[in-house]
Amino acid sequence: MSGGLNAYAGFYKAGGIPARNQPAPFGLSGAVTVTLPGGVSLPFSAVLGNQGASFRQPFNQFGVSPTYKWATAHAGYRNVYFSPFTLAGHTFLGGGVELNPGKLRLGAVYGRFNKAIASNLAEPDVIPAYGRTGYAVKLGYGKPGNYVDLVMLRAQDDSTSIGAVPLTAERTVKPAENLVVGATSRLLILKHITVELDAAVSTYTRDLRSSVVAGEGSSPIVRLFGQLITPRLSTQVTQATQAALGYQGKGYGIKVQYKRIDPNFQTMGAYYFQSDIESYAIAPNLTLLAGKLRLAGSYGVQYDNLAGNKNARTGRSIGSLVVSYNPATKFGIDIQLSNYGLSQQAGLRPVIDTLRLAQNNLSATVNTRYSLQKEDVMQVFTLTTTYQKLSDLNNRTASQTENNNTNLNLGYFYQQTTTGWGINGMVSYTQTQLPLAVGDSNRMVRFYGPTLGATQAFFEKKMTTSVNASYLFNQQAGVLGNVLTVSANGGYQVAKRQTISASLIYLYSHTGIQEQTFNELRGNLGYGITF
Repeated sequence: MSGGLNAYAGFYKAGGIPARNQPAPFGLSGAVTVTLPGGVSLPFSAVLGNQGASFRQPFNQFGVSPTYKWATAHAGYRNVYFSPFTLAGHTFLGGGVELNPGKLRLGAVYGRFNKAIASNLAEPDVIPAYGRTGYAVKLGYGKPGNYVDLVMLRAQDDSTSIGAVPLTAERTVKPAENLVVGATSRLLILKHITVELDAAVSTYTRDLRSSVVAGEGSSPIVRLFGQLITPRLSTQVTQATQAALGYQGKGYGIKVQYKRIDPNFQTMGAYYFQSDIESYAIAPNLTLLAGKLRLAGSYGVQYDNLAGNKNARTGRSIGSLVVSYNPATKFGIDIQLSNYGLSQQAGLRPVIDTLRLAQNNLSATVNTRYSLQKEDVMQVFTLTTTYQKLSDLNNRTASQTENNNTNLNLGYFYQQTTTGWGINGMVSYTQTQLPLAVGDSNRMVRFYGPTLGATQAFFEKKMTTSVNASYLFNQQAGVLGNVLTVSANGGYQVAKRQTISASLIYLYSHTGIQEQTFNELRGNLGYGITF
């Protein structure tokens, strides 16, 4: 058993705005964790004070997955992952096993995937849901990183689990059924070539009450899976595939990726899927100068409207580059570049010029560090620069969307390891250029100013103190304002497991408009014990 108990009391005062806290907050807070053999942890926490009371415990959703050698059992609320397009981390209440004797990979789970939730007049905002049960099985061969698995998932709603649900434009709750069959593999060939494949076919019935249709054909697949799911007018068969082929040599490598997910692809073993997409990508990497210089990039294209039934087809081009140069432990620089393009083509209907989507989003970040270290002194200089720009290639909509943002941060950190004395300082500058339609003639918004801080330890580091202050200017629409924040913190270790802490925070905000000026002062004194 481990945990802690904390008692706190403080004060709060505000001027210029309604109080956002109680004038004299106080209370108790505690947390206890009970750890059982096998790594099972039971956390409890509670808060009691004049700001409210709460109690939390994990037994609303509790589960265990004990492991012994090559066998794992699941019981209670669990999240199990078989493959990305079948059972992919959906929470269920039930049980299951995963067995990996040697290179054999076996798995099976069964349980409740959705709890029945009925709507009622007393709670009109509650979204009804049918009770859903299902199971999934996995059969595979290999070891982690080099395997082939076959997976099947079947889940079905119980249409009698709740009463009749009136259909509205906002709520279209219908009992559904799903059968997914998939394959997933990770193969390593000749220690240099990797093959990745995830594929699945999903048969999804959106309404179990729709009429049954006769399955035609004599395909073995139709005969096999026709015993597990009944084709209906609301049944749709879709597929999802993602594959990658990579080569990694000494100091260089490349990976080619492909993904296609049909429109409306769904599996009851996952919460969300981005469907109706097809993408191609290539990702090379290179290491030079004995590992001191590393380069990695990628470029790809993505499209939607695979079924050709949308009014327009949207395409995206995605490019990125990462450069990392670390010639010595005291100096390093990292550069990240990304460029995302978005465009549309005519689908069922011509794209109107005033609504055509054609944008480009450029982002660049540079991180630089320089450190000096002696026996008991550490100094670090940092410089971070970020630039983002959204360009609209449609002249008719550019004034509504185009903007750019620049951010600079220059920092210095100094620390004495023996005395506990340290200082830190940072100067930041942020500039945002708003769209023409938003900002008119005053499109520029700026935030800039310094931040300073200091730390000091006393009494053989039993007592720690820190002071921080920041003064930021903000300029918008020709009006200059400022925000001042000052804080002081201290802590003293009374005994091995007991501490006393105190804090004081002052905030002054002036936007440039007198009616919006306010200040706040708050303090806190606390006592904590751990066990």
